[in-house]
Amino acid sequence: MDRAFRLISGWALLACIGLGCAASTGCISMLMATGIYMWNGGNTVDAECNALEKERVVVLCRPPASHEFRNAGAARAIGSTVSGLIAEHVKGAEMVSPKEVDNWVDEQDWENFKDLGRAVKATRIVYIELDDFELYKGKTLYQGRAEITMRVYDMEDRERLIFERQLGQVLFPRNSGIPASDKPVQQFERQFVDVIAVQIAEHFYRHTANADYALDSVANH
Repeated sequence: MDRAFRLISGWALLACIGLGCAASTGCISMLMATGIYMWNGGNTVDAECNALEKERVVVLCRPPASHEFRNAGAARAIGSTVSGLIAEHVKGAEMVSPKEVDNWVDEQDWENFKDLGRAVKATRIVYIELDDFELYKGKTLYQGRAEITMRVYDMEDRERLIFERQLGQVLFPRNSGIPASDKPVQQFERQFVDVIAVQIAEHFYRHTANADYALDSVANH
């Protein structure tokens, strides 16, 4: 298969998947795993961190301190989606139920997040901090914006920090906003949550290189 055919096939599949985005909360993950794989010609990169393989893992995502209540739902959705992606793609990873995480968050202080790891007998904690989370560019356009830091702790080795990454600013769409009148805010937030979750989870498994560069077209569906 030559490069030109890969480009045509990739964009055709991208368009087909994009048409179904409104009905599928897993659209972003599916697109990055299938259509963009073809568009990239099958180029993949290895996981940056293999520390979750064959471990009991709990994932929790902390909303921005300045808007903790407003963004609590999005933070929970990010944590749950990351957990699902790790369960699907990381060999032998046993995931703590997001419901258990939600119950803990309702009753405890965020500063005590390692207590959750001990309570659920996790061997690894994936701790995600949202330093910023916004859905709008101005008053009439959607453009998701988030600042994210992620850390992994080894609960069997004195709760040691073993992996840390600052993702920097995540934008969706990358290049421009889309009219807020085009879709309900709940649908756009779900798409943005999926974008963030994939970019976090891909640190832990082999994935398609530079897949997120074609995601602007998804935002328009």
